[in-house]
Amino acid sequence: MRDRWRWRGSVALLAVALAFFIYPLLPNDDVINSDWPAFATGARLIVSDPGHLYDLSVQQGVERDVTGGRTLVTPGIQGILPFLAPAWVAFIAIPFDLLGTEVGGHAWVLFGLVCLGAGLYLATRPRPPSATLPAFASVPTALMMLNAQLDGIVALGIGAALALWSRPFLAGLALGLTLVKPQLVLPLAAALLLARRWRVMGGWAAAGIVQLGVTMVANPHWVLEWLAQIRTTVAPISREVDLAHFGTYLPGPAQPYAVIGLSLFALCDCVLLALRRRHDFKAAAAILVIGGVLVSPHALPADLVLVAVGLAIWGEATWREWLALSVAALIAALTPAPIPAAVGVLLIFWLTVRISYSKQPAPALVSPR
Repeated sequence: MRDRWRWRGSVALLAVALAFFIYPLLPNDDVINSDWPAFATGARLIVSDPGHLYDLSVQQGVERDVTGGRTLVTPGIQGILPFLAPAWVAFIAIPFDLLGTEVGGHAWVLFGLVCLGAGLYLATRPRPPSATLPAFASVPTALMMLNAQLDGIVALGIGAALALWSRPFLAGLALGLTLVKPQLVLPLAAALLLARRWRVMGGWAAAGIVQLGVTMVANPHWVLEWLAQIRTTVAPISREVDLAHFGTYLPGPAQPYAVIGLSLFALCDCVLLALRRRHDFKAAAAILVIGGVLVSPHALPADLVLVAVGLAIWGEATWREWLALSVAALIAALTPAPIPAAVGVLLIFWLTVRISYSKQPAPALVSPR
């Protein structure tokens, strides 16, 4: 009976996963109400007017052209969703924008799903591909898809790094993909430094230098302009799921210090929990990946897909953890601030403590070859 229910559950998850891939192929206007217009705006500006890539007034005119004159009504974005990602993200978006707003947007979403699926497969090897289904067929994946977010590329970088871990420098190069959203991998970077994994860090740094070098050659001011603008993403009205969000409710002058302090506190907590499982690579890696959302100064409900990636890496999650993740993601996506932050912090704290204090595997009597 149990095997029958397990088989039915796998079929249901597979159906959901297939629906995710089919959805971007259907004609709809949802890409206009996602983050895709911002990425398309960055792609157009980096080609036609690179000197104003982070100029919000110039972005407004370009984004209206992208959306066909339609504006967004999300509070706090003044009619447009600004392009605030690193400049190398705009380079990635160029070929998709060349396909046009609608076709390019759907292709961008499908690309993100393919990256997520590949990342999960690489992160869970040598387990069968079915091990990725609970993570892929989840509410966070739906949120990532509907918001046309970049988390699939981050997941691919993490999965590829795990698959290449026996070749440290190549693993570090793979982690270069995570730099499309570097704020989500802070615990991983801190743990690698503490563990003195210099070859991995060298590969990661090399990938970052290449990305940074390309943008510096094109325009040396982009990096500073990007760093100046990212602080605008942290606001009390945002549906954040990170601990640092609570720092935005303090008086103005204290906000930056509170955000940084809470992020550092969360970082120390995640690293300490991972240290408890330092002899269990998968558990430690899962804590660091999941904790990245908690530590980030800016993480939205769609970023909870990395929590799903972390649970898949761990490989011991039950239906309770998967259900809690999907319910929490749904609440975070539909409720006003600060409810999403409270839900996200509680979920991630529970999961990281759960993994850290779970029963550690017994040491092998014979070393594997």
